[in-house]
Amino acid sequence: MSTDLEHIAVATPTPSTVAEPLSRRRIDRVDEPSRPLGAKRAALQIRRKRPVGTTARSKAASKESGTLSLASQDESVAFTLRATALGLVIERTQRPVVGTRLVQVLVFTDQPAFDRWCEFEPMRFEDALLYTRLCREGHAALTAKR
Repeated sequence: MSTDLEHIAVATPTPSTVAEPLSRRRIDRVDEPSRPLGAKRAALQIRRKRPVGTTARSKAASKESGTLSLASQDESVAFTLRATALGLVIERTQRPVVGTRLVQVLVFTDQPAFDRWCEFEPMRFEDALLYTRLCREGHAALTAKR
């Protein structure tokens, strides 16, 4: 038995000699960046994100016809109140940032029906100041009708 150690030469790999991996990850279409929107869709997205404001013409028309408009801070929900011979007409408009606009028109002939509707209106939780003003103005319009 020999006690001499044989030295084995080991070559260290250099960056240029490192072999590329044998398999590459396949890139799916889902992994690619999304394609840009078309001109019309991009314009619609920009229009939806723009805050909805009332124009000077609509303000003047509302004062002439005796309507009152109330809106939340972000103007996602708006109410238009109008006292008529039939009773109180409320137009509730809900404008989400993206999606379908919802418009509801309600006619209340008496105060108990209006109070029942107010109890179930979701704005009482989302914007309490708007809700109280809506109730106050609705009651004033219904009592003035008599």
